[in-house]
Amino acid sequence: MLNKVNGIVIRRVDYGDSHLIVTFLAEHGRKIPVMARNAKKSKKFGYALDLFYENLFIFSQFKGMGTLSSVDTLNSHYEIRSDLFKLTYAQYIAELIDKAMEDDDESKFVYELLKFGLDHIADGADPAVIALIASLKCMPLYGYTPNFTECPVDRSAGHAQFAGYSMKLNSVLTQRAMAEDMHAVPMSNKSLYFLYLLNSLPLEQYSSVTISEELVSEMERLVFQLYDEFIGVSLKSRRILEQLK
Repeated sequence: MLNKVNGIVIRRVDYGDSHLIVTFLAEHGRKIPVMARNAKKSKKFGYALDLFYENLFIFSQFKGMGTLSSVDTLNSHYEIRSDLFKLTYAQYIAELIDKAMEDDDESKFVYELLKFGLDHIADGADPAVIALIASLKCMPLYGYTPNFTECPVDRSAGHAQFAGYSMKLNSVLTQRAMAEDMHAVPMSNKSLYFLYLLNSLPLEQYSSVTISEELVSEMERLVFQLYDEFIGVSLKSRRILEQLK
């Protein structure tokens, strides 16, 4: 049976001396692995099997893994490869989504999230901000939801009053409530407000936003801590990002 599916390459693994196993995220939100025979020794597929290429994949499949017949490139996301930080943040987003999905999961949202991330990074948006959005949107996929809305101690919802985040209470805290958790992470109220906005904003309503590098770094540190504390996923791309910085 011949299948034609649009998708984005998120993983590639060598198979023997000449073959590749390529996994792409299909536009309907399912991970599909295919065998690209002789891809390492032939120019048949060109560069279309590199990470982040958005292609029309044509493959045959009867049982088990399909065999790739041809690809038609729709978007190479070439601009991402021109900068190491762009490339690594794109790898971080793809890896985060990949690890969140079981092989038989299907969600159109994850495809939209991946495409959102790659398109905006390629178009020149701050890759760290786009990765923050992807990180926040992926948290529910791992079964975790942060609270950037209300302090559970004094029930304050005033963002100007927030001064930190408690891992013990999984919540923002006001300055008055910080004494409830001696290990709470101190944060600026601006960073916590931006996290609230980015977490709640629908992808289709996002437009270019400029946030200072200092605030982005502060938000990123907290998001990484939340992943360590509540999710525990290990990402090679994150380790590279931390080394680069």
